[in-house]
Amino acid sequence: MLIRNRLTIVFTLLATAIQLTLSLLVWYFYSLYRREEFYSRLESKARVAGRLLISRRHLHDDFFKNMVRTDLLTIVEEQISIYDQRHNLVFTNRTLKESEYYKEKIPLLTTESLFEFKSGHLESIVIPYRHGGQLFYIFASGYDRIGLAKLGTLQQILLLANLLGFALIVLAGWYFSGGVLKPIAQIVDEVEQITARQLHKRVHEGNRRDEIAQLAMTFNQMLFRLEDAFVSQRSFVAHASHELRTPLTNTLGTLETSLRYDQNPADWRESMEVAVEELKKVIALTNGLLGLAKVTDGPVALTAVQVDDCLLNAIGHVQAKYPGRNLNLQFRMDEEDSFTVKGNATLLMTAFLNVLDNACKYSSEAVTVHLQVTKDQITVTVADQGRGISETDAAHILDPLYRGGNVDDVPGYGIGLAVTQKIIDLHQGVLQITSDVNRGTSVMIQLPGLG
Repeated sequence: MLIRNRLTIVFTLLATAIQLTLSLLVWYFYSLYRREEFYSRLESKARVAGRLLISRRHLHDDFFKNMVRTDLLTIVEEQISIYDQRHNLVFTNRTLKESEYYKEKIPLLTTESLFEFKSGHLESIVIPYRHGGQLFYIFASGYDRIGLAKLGTLQQILLLANLLGFALIVLAGWYFSGGVLKPIAQIVDEVEQITARQLHKRVHEGNRRDEIAQLAMTFNQMLFRLEDAFVSQRSFVAHASHELRTPLTNTLGTLETSLRYDQNPADWRESMEVAVEELKKVIALTNGLLGLAKVTDGPVALTAVQVDDCLLNAIGHVQAKYPGRNLNLQFRMDEEDSFTVKGNATLLMTAFLNVLDNACKYSSEAVTVHLQVTKDQITVTVADQGRGISETDAAHILDPLYRGGNVDDVPGYGIGLAVTQKIIDLHQGVLQITSDVNRGTSVMIQLPGLG
């Protein structure tokens, strides 16, 4: 079901329920008012009858009947009956068929109150009346034709008003839901125009304050991330294709040339050595790409890991690769501090190894490694005095397969720092790179400690 239809139905049901509740309350309270007003008239009739018939001794003549003929306030089917204290009927203005029924009501009332009851369509009241030391019971009955007619008219008015109100509520609900969902419909239309080739488009953010505007802003932020991801993917594919194509082409060319022109084993061996070196480049690049995919694909189990052990293992690997290079390791910690973090030992060693390898690859001077521990954070800083990174290259240095313009003569593929960034993000850490051209580079890795 469409949201607009659902909103219309919910709005209609709620408004109709409120309208019916108010109508029932109006009908109920008017019904109470009519009943109280009619019983008040009956009580007045009964007391007037007591004063005229009992106090003035007209119980046995036609005075009351003659008065009723001239009384403009006579109640429809008005009936006055008087019983003495022995429950004997002493007066009635009509032929009373319910004498025994009325007698049964007398014990229900006390000497100082009145009692209301209903007999068929007639509403009745009985009151005690004292005169000359004697107690009488006066019954007054009647049919409230005017009051009930008004009540019936009110019911018809309320019924028609509710039917008309229901129709208006449906129309108002349809218009209201359409107005509420109009911004969403606009967003849908704008989103349908956004394709992979038009990721630069954005949806209108409205007033930037309500929930729909927040939805549009969130969607635009997602589009920014998607656009960056698409651009990075295109750049990654282009660089990867270029990096893989070059050594494969060189390998193929070398082997074809050797096959056609080499005549002696020495030439064959030379050609094979060139092909092997090119294939090593392909393997190194492939391993780098697989490492990047491993870090970004799926969750990784994290356990308690000693950062100092990972760092020392990485330093050992780098020193074996660059013999004679000076790697100066410095510690700074308090006695109660710990090197423990929640992470993956293999991935952390890979991250440290990538940073240290870059420092040794692009610098022939000593490399400083500083390990600092605070209560809730572990910081590893690797500083070199090498070529540095230009401001233009620094903005893209963490993109996969991107290399700076001043390192073309140094073997590499631009994957190490991208893998390192993914690993640090996985450990909820921070990677910061500061560099000056021809002055060196400082890479700082901050990891949340376990205390």
